[in-house]
Amino acid sequence: MTPEQIRELLKELAKNHGPAVSNIAKVKSVDENKATCILEDEDGQEFFDVRLRPVLSGKKSFVLVPKVGSYVLAIRIEDDDDWMVIASDEIEKVGFEIGITKMELTDKVHIEANGESLATLFDDLFAAIGNMVFVTPSGNTTSMVNIAEFTTLKTRFKQLLK
Repeated sequence: MTPEQIRELLKELAKNHGPAVSNIAKVKSVDENKATCILEDEDGQEFFDVRLRPVLSGKKSFVLVPKVGSYVLAIRIEDDDDWMVIASDEIEKVGFEIGITKMELTDKVHIEANGESLATLFDDLFAAIGNMVFVTPSGNTTSMVNIAEFTTLKTRFKQLLK
């Protein structure tokens, strides 16, 4: 028997008798604080504490939060009994944190850095625009003629940003 044939036989043996390296399962529950979820496969077997992040160190970098009831692809982490979600057919939330910068995608977008959020900055901008006063050469003040357009823009930004 050649070394290549032995390798192929060992691969086949591991595939048939070893643990699965990936699994498609349904999400039963999600714990965002722990960055874990509970999955149930097609045979009804439950997988507890399935990771939503590769490393559960308490540090935050990237997290994909699947929707409860959706199907996910989970992979086994190394040769351990730990699993991690790598894809989902429905996502509840995606979050990124890099230093003091955060971005969260849900039904809206949230961007924050240095203690400022993009939504708050736009609110402040539209408030400042709404309070603008114009002085004419005769000294009289006049109001903006297109304030309705700015109000519409503010509403549109509120629909997008959180």
